[in-house]
Amino acid sequence: MNVQKKVADYVANTGIRQSFIVGKTGLTPNRISAILNCKSKMSVDEFELFCKALNKNPSEFITIEEK
Repeated sequence: MNVQKKVADYVANTGIRQSFIVGKTGLTPNRISAILNCKSKMSVDEFELFCKALNKNPSEFITIEEK
């Protein structure tokens, strides 16, 4: 599972409102929706904003898969 999907699942499973994330990140509601619905790729900067807004360490969403 990719990082963006993990972030989206976390937000959905914890019941965090998109309006909360908008207020914490400064991103537009349309941008937050596009990211959480995986309609647009999240940038590294946006990932950092999400982690800060959610008070989560980025490593909680990143897993290294061995081949």
